[in-house]
Amino acid sequence: MSAPYPWLDVPWQRLLATRVRPAQALLLAGPRGVGKGALARAWTQALLCEALQPDGAACGQCPACHWFETDTHPDFRLLTLQEKTGKEGESRMATAIEVDQAREAVDFVQLSTYRAGFRVVLVDPADSLNPAAANALLKVLEEPPLNTVFVLVSDQPRRLLPTIRSRCTRVDIGLPPADQAVQWLAGQGVDDAANLLALSGGTPLDAQRWAEGSELDERRGVLEGLAQPGQLDPVTLGERWKAISPQTWHNVAYKWLGDLLAVRLDGSAYFNRDFADALARLGSKADLAKLLALAKVQANEGRTLAHPLNRALQLEAWLIQYRHVFD
Repeated sequence: MSAPYPWLDVPWQRLLATRVRPAQALLLAGPRGVGKGALARAWTQALLCEALQPDGAACGQCPACHWFETDTHPDFRLLTLQEKTGKEGESRMATAIEVDQAREAVDFVQLSTYRAGFRVVLVDPADSLNPAAANALLKVLEEPPLNTVFVLVSDQPRRLLPTIRSRCTRVDIGLPPADQAVQWLAGQGVDDAANLLALSGGTPLDAQRWAEGSELDERRGVLEGLAQPGQLDPVTLGERWKAISPQTWHNVAYKWLGDLLAVRLDGSAYFNRDFADALARLGSKADLAKLLALAKVQANEGRTLAHPLNRALQLEAWLIQYRHVFD
């Protein structure tokens, strides 16, 4: 089994070299969209495989591999965000990994292994552990049971408890070289790969998600409006754009403001290269203090995306502040 993605070959070979005596607590850290989760699952499967290939990778054919691929391996547990049902029966994704999940994992590692091999707990995303869950896991990370391996995946490792980070062997996964990422995207049938990679901040899996989803059309509609601040109507657009998912809106607006700041400070657009002319025109007109203040507002909004706010009013207030940047 090769690395899940070509740019992960070096960390993959590094992990395979430790297959006989793996780190009992491994932290895979790096930006979103570089394949850390796929690497973690491949490593977990290699640890559980019962008919390893010569290089230490999983065979993909033994009973253990089949169980793992169907999420039924008795010596594997996944800690991740779960769907929750609200009071009115609606389903939504939890915003944190909760303490009951962590305690279940702690109980699991105290049991004997079913297959007399490794027992693996995968925590993804580990930075979503709430404080109680993190503390519950910390106790077992301090003295892991024999043949137990914890694999933690994190986009924001600084959000983890320092005591958890200190007990993990850390492998950093960086951005792949742009030419390698563009070549891979083109091989996946992605058109305009270079611009989509820039839009995604250099993360190829996010670029692929942009290409496969409907957000590109929504993004273009938003940016065409933001490119004409003197003509936009905050009330009308706030009502229209409230249907856009908060996460998509946040990503689009935050990167637009980032490009505006770059141009205002005599740089060039990085994320939205297809709107470079509009950004160059607006950047020279922007009030730097007001632009910085709005960028701070947008950064803070990233912490409240899951909150049940009135989207239309929130967008209307944002658009009024945006329009004043160019007064």
